[in-house]
Amino acid sequence: MATLYRGLFPYLERHGWEIEIAIGGGDLSGFNPADFGDPVIHQLTIERELSPIKDIGGLASFAKLLSSRKYDVIHVSTPKASLLGSIAAALTRNGPVVFVYRRRVYELMSGMKQRLYIGVDKVIAALSKKVVPISRELGDQLVGDGVCKREKLHFIGSGSSNGINVDRFAPGAEAKGAAVLRAELGIPADAPVLLFVGRIIGEKGVDLLPEVHSRVKERIPGAHLVLVGPEDDRDPVKPETLNYFGKGDQVHWLGYRSDPRTAYALGDLFVFPSYFEGFGNVLLEAAAMEIPSVAFDVSGVREAVANDVSGTLVPSGDAAGMAEASIAILNDPALRERMAKAGRERVVREYASAVVHEEIRKLLEAIAEAGR
Repeated sequence: MATLYRGLFPYLERHGWEIEIAIGGGDLSGFNPADFGDPVIHQLTIERELSPIKDIGGLASFAKLLSSRKYDVIHVSTPKASLLGSIAAALTRNGPVVFVYRRRVYELMSGMKQRLYIGVDKVIAALSKKVVPISRELGDQLVGDGVCKREKLHFIGSGSSNGINVDRFAPGAEAKGAAVLRAELGIPADAPVLLFVGRIIGEKGVDLLPEVHSRVKERIPGAHLVLVGPEDDRDPVKPETLNYFGKGDQVHWLGYRSDPRTAYALGDLFVFPSYFEGFGNVLLEAAAMEIPSVAFDVSGVREAVANDVSGTLVPSGDAAGMAEASIAILNDPALRERMAKAGRERVVREYASAVVHEEIRKLLEAIAEAGR
């Protein structure tokens, strides 16, 4: 929730919108007004995984909520909530529905399971007034998969779904905290740091990071690897990967951090071996803090990284290529500085939250007006 909507709700409230949020439980301790405004929150019973019997209860709770009042726009996003919310909106004749599409959850699936999940997306899209993919390439894929027609798509600016707060993610932000963290981790002041931020899971390519780091250390012996992110047992990494993170030389796994800016400020280069993304938001956060990236040339990443401008893209799965590109940038301070400045300028110009929030407001108001 924090990453997906931070700052958006207060912006909409300042422009006259009343916000109500329906969520499937969870910890709301970090839900502060400065970031999320003052919305009405409805906690519903929603299971994250497909569960036909329990999902009937979730659908009923959605329908009960939508029967209580008429909404100008119903915004759905995560897969399960989007399915139940769009069906409930149709049953109660509420809406219109805007479907913000974040990722093809079936990307690495095959056979019947993949067809099932494509079918779910088709249902949601059919019940929605607009489908808003968070990247241009993702929109092309939805059309190619037969999820919806191109005329139903709407894109927010250059991509992303919430943009980046370029004042919060800025060069020098958390510099003091980063210096303290570097000392706590025992990283020498002049040692280069490879940084990864994201879930510690297979589809993020995390199993390749030990090889990438080891190859970099062969040429730059002082290089450290810092990882920020939680494990997820639904897509676990290999035991030997966890062993490297726990016992490897010059490796520091910090776990989940609600505010990763101190870790970003510690990094010299962002390494991101993900096999696919809806849109690589962490790559924009790194760029905003003037950290160039090395990542795979895959869907949802190639739009977030401008190749040879804000970072370097290498073929998917090529750990050796990722290491070589990392070495090239770390060994060329002028190149690293040029990429750092260009990346920050690009984020400010195209992905600043102020720009993205205004585009979202215009879309919502146009849909609400058309539905009146």
